[in-house]
Amino acid sequence: MADGFHHGNLKHDALEVGLKIIETDGYQKVEIKKIAAACGVSSPSIYRHFKNKDALMMALLTRVSAIFHDYLYCDDNRTPVDDLVEMGIKFIHFSYEYKHYFEFLFNSEFVNKVISDGQSMTVVMDSKNSFSLFKKTVKRYLVEINAKGNSEMHVINLWSYISGLALISDNLEVANKEQQLAVYVRKMIEIYTNGISNC
Repeated sequence: MADGFHHGNLKHDALEVGLKIIETDGYQKVEIKKIAAACGVSSPSIYRHFKNKDALMMALLTRVSAIFHDYLYCDDNRTPVDDLVEMGIKFIHFSYEYKHYFEFLFNSEFVNKVISDGQSMTVVMDSKNSFSLFKKTVKRYLVEINAKGNSEMHVINLWSYISGLALISDNLEVANKEQQLAVYVRKMIEIYTNGISNC
């Protein structure tokens, strides 16, 4: 049996190994056989807890989404605008501090879809997910600035900008990168706020 694993809970151990593989090598490198070997058990033992590899990957996605949620979480004691700016900065930091986690969440075949009926948007996933947290933060911000119009569209607009900036941030070559990215986010929120206020 592999060191450190005693299998009071093999499902938990398998997920921990899977998370480590994703963090260091990327989600593409996750294999049942590799996880079983790291846990010191046979592959069929892993399948007792996960119907197939896709079920394992979805369980891992839920765990990574919770990690991202906790990373993004901001203290409600600040103003809604400050919360949104801070969340945007954290979003971008996560994209290059945890590059493989970010890729798994936003650029894999396991990505959770955002469902919209034209009036509201939801993510079919555990309640502890980054989109729901971001949506709540944006809506606090919209109330603070007395924004008019479809709040769901504002959520999508801001999510698109920040996630887009996060996707290119790793390839952005500027001096004082972290400070510059923070400036980009703050300026974008300022421009967006002014745009809404003038509508």
